[in-house]
Amino acid sequence: MLIRVYSMDENMQTKLVGQTEVDALRLTIMAESREDEARKRGRDWTAGAVPFFAQELIAAAKAKKTNTEIEMHAANAALAAWLCDSIYDGVIAEVFTKSDLVFTLLPNGAVKYDRVPAAKV
Repeated sequence: MLIRVYSMDENMQTKLVGQTEVDALRLTIMAESREDEARKRGRDWTAGAVPFFAQELIAAAKAKKTNTEIEMHAANAALAAWLCDSIYDGVIAEVFTKSDLVFTLLPNGAVKYDRVPAAKV
């Protein structure tokens, strides 16, 4: 799974900040231990975790942190996205693992999340 992060300026121009890959199947398996907490805390909390972790990923990419740090933040953002998508939107693992994730930092500081079909290699 490819994870791309963008930054959008006031003129609505996007700039690629960075990208990395995570093992989507492994991520869905790792998320199993966090499902109960996500269900207990509810949709708003779970959905809020997506932009929170995406902002950390974008900040790490902009700061040119190590690949290890960026991959950790990418995995956290993707895991939050998977929990929200699967628990509250009914996305199945087969669909999620065949997707790429795009996080865009908007000029107002909000983060837009998109799940798109995986790029062909």
